[in-house]
Amino acid sequence: MRKAIAIGITLFGFAALGCPIGPFSGGRLSGDEQTQPADWSFVNDVENCQLETNPAEPHSINCWCYGSAGNVYVPSSMILGPTEPTEREWVQNVQADPDVRLRVGGKVYALRAARVEDSAEYGEVLAALEKKYEADPGEREEEREIWLYRLEAR
Repeated sequence: MRKAIAIGITLFGFAALGCPIGPFSGGRLSGDEQTQPADWSFVNDVENCQLETNPAEPHSINCWCYGSAGNVYVPSSMILGPTEPTEREWVQNVQADPDVRLRVGGKVYALRAARVEDSAEYGEVLAALEKKYEADPGEREEEREIWLYRLEAR
């Protein structure tokens, strides 16, 4: 019973701070504001990042992330939840306002989300995400559409 109470208090504390918890969204992300780094490859050492959308009424989620030398990317969804990207609140928010904030560890970066449209870039990043997260494309639902966003300097 004590363990359940401790877990409940911890979850309440995270919710009060606006942090996303697992699949549950949060609000404004806290952390040390940083300028965009020249090399994003350090994000490949973390399991999840947090993405904040809708600056007027912040909405944050836990997300997968992939970093290359000059870019950082997040996918709409590769394995769980709605198969259509536009059924996700955060994607709708990005379509309305591309200004986002990304938290990696305790550091927060103010960025702008741009959907990846180039097929070569898309294929390269999707393959890198599948490798990082050991996501077998053969096990993904056929109807799942994955949008990739490149997060750029504002």
